[in-house]
Amino acid sequence: MAYKLGASKEALEFSPSSALDGLVVEVNADVPLSTFFDLQIMLGSADAKQMREAFVLFGDSVLSSWDLEDEDGPVSADGDGVLALPLSLAVNILEAWTEQVGSAKKAPGVSQNGTSPLVGELIETAT
Repeated sequence: MAYKLGASKEALEFSPSSALDGLVVEVNADVPLSTFFDLQIMLGSADAKQMREAFVLFGDSVLSSWDLEDEDGPVSADGDGVLALPLSLAVNILEAWTEQVGSAKKAPGVSQNGTSPLVGELIETAT
């Protein structure tokens, strides 16, 4: 039987001392590698258009749901909703996802996802 790829959702974890403690954000943890790298490349760019596209990509491809509201009610959990956030909040959410999903959990003495240590180092470098 073949291994089937599937969406894996998880809640982002924010530090208890963070102003975001209590915010519930559910994301797709297993996005295609191309999406992960595209986000890293676009966010690392000095081009405002690419950075905007990165936040839209995050909202449309990574973000699943959240419990955010503004003065008009619930904020949509998509690219438009992400663009409606204050900069610091949007950056904190995206950074939390990058750190949480980009650093795969592993048991002591076990290689990351069965890969060689060199691949593990590449993943750490990319995040």
